[in-house]
Amino acid sequence: MYKYLLLVLLPFLLASCSKENSVSPETPPVNSYSKVLTVDTANYKIEMYNDNSSILFVGYNEIGFKVFVDNVEKKTGFLKYTPTMVHNVGHGHSTPVQSEFTYDDSKGMFTGYVCYSMLSDSSTSFWFADYNYNNEFSVVRKQFNVVLGVGNQMSIWLDTIPNPDILYYLTLITPKDPKVGLNDFKVILHQTTDNTVYYEVNDAQMFIRPWMPSHGHGSSSNINPVFTTHGKYEGKANLTMSGQWYVYDSIVINNHTASAPSFYLVFDAK
Repeated sequence: MYKYLLLVLLPFLLASCSKENSVSPETPPVNSYSKVLTVDTANYKIEMYNDNSSILFVGYNEIGFKVFVDNVEKKTGFLKYTPTMVHNVGHGHSTPVQSEFTYDDSKGMFTGYVCYSMLSDSSTSFWFADYNYNNEFSVVRKQFNVVLGVGNQMSIWLDTIPNPDILYYLTLITPKDPKVGLNDFKVILHQTTDNTVYYEVNDAQMFIRPWMPSHGHGSSSNINPVFTTHGKYEGKANLTMSGQWYVYDSIVINNHTASAPSFYLVFDAK
């Protein structure tokens, strides 16, 4: 199944999407968030927002939800968001997503993240999602689109020893527009054994090594990423001159280096 998933992901990560998400222009942004879509049924309505964009992208997205019951906005409890990719051929799968979205008073929404592992298209692969508010009601199977975004990156690999059933997802949070000099380097790490439930990995150690292949040198003054919260790790990557850089990330989990041959993220520093 994992071999199938990896084969499926590659062409879609390199392809382009043929249609855009529907957007309701009458709804103003919430802070830096823009409305992506609305799902409703009977007396329930859920509005979905994305930070700095009305479009959802492959990779990391900071998202939020506003929940209404009988036109009254809810501001307590939690919301569960379950995205599912459905293919015309082969098995469907989910993607890394925060387990529960809780209300953030400063943003006026239930906030969290999702890391979409591939884009949708108009003929073979489709994203749907289920929405559950506080285990009180659910809105199910609303289709939406995911497209490629500039600077978004995700690395997916199957561990071999000693955990051949574990699939790892490492998703870049920042920098998406790297500059010459010291850049905040933030990633989020997940693991799964069934492509349905994804767990945040909170106990890894990371060791980064920037390398500029065109000049054959690395850089100093880098800060290895350390765990912060919800599977996220933050450090600093020093890109000392303009051009393309590879940032290698060795990841140690339970005293074992998670196998990811030639694993690196690519950055074009300007």
